[in-house]
Amino acid sequence: MADLNLKILTINLKGPSGIGKPDKRRTTFIEIVEDVKPDIILVSEPSGFKKTVTDLNKDRESGQKFITAAFTKNHAAVLVKENLIQDKKELETETERVAISKIKLKGTSKTFLVAAYHGKYTSVKKPAKVKATQELFEVLKSIASDAGNGSGTSQIKQQAPMTVLLGGDFNYNIEKDEGVLVDDIASYGYAVWPYQASERRKRLKKDFILSYPTLAGYEEVTVLLDKTTPYKCYDHDPLFASLTVHYVTDPNEEQQDPTEKSQKSRHVLCVQDCMELEEK
Repeated sequence: MADLNLKILTINLKGPSGIGKPDKRRTTFIEIVEDVKPDIILVSEPSGFKKTVTDLNKDRESGQKFITAAFTKNHAAVLVKENLIQDKKELETETERVAISKIKLKGTSKTFLVAAYHGKYTSVKKPAKVKATQELFEVLKSIASDAGNGSGTSQIKQQAPMTVLLGGDFNYNIEKDEGVLVDDIASYGYAVWPYQASERRKRLKKDFILSYPTLAGYEEVTVLLDKTTPYKCYDHDPLFASLTVHYVTDPNEEQQDPTEKSQKSRHVLCVQDCMELEEK
């Protein structure tokens, strides 16, 4: 059995109206990626996405480039480092505002269902947002369970329900909201990876990373607020998480439940704030 440290970044690329020009946000995004070196990027509101990906990959060596594993116009996208994956398949569902991809990690027995989400806008009433989130939970669970039962392509299937990684801008605080959803999260089998929002986002905590099934034995969350006062090119906290994945390489062991092998799985969630770029 071996370990793989999987690094995940979530970010809303659009930024607040009238603050932070697109070029400034794009440059800051690339600097964040260079700093934390994620393997998977879950994007909400992928504004100027094509140019952003082109610029991100401009000086990267083969294998280190990011490829688009899933994309939903105006709402969400999944980027994955090229040398990480053996197989990928973008999935289309009736669920709105989400980008979903099945990703088989290269050289391992692990397949993930990775989803980036952009929740309904602030103007939408809370019950509608909660309902949309609950429907998303059900859809992802269903796909994960079907894959575990052997449905889908021959290249990416496994016996146990595959692990779901879900992240993005939910446009409301799914941890609070008078218990409307927080009690349901556990009942759906999901775990919210907790973190402390930055000072500017304490009352506007809307960005989250979740996993299904609940990953056992993760360590206490470490929160990192970066060097300086955040540059207001983004109106959300970009989140960075590190997940230790336990896997087997022996094909004869691939039928064993991977969740039973993950008792020491962990995640470390960090807040990576945008910073004022130094003038050269």
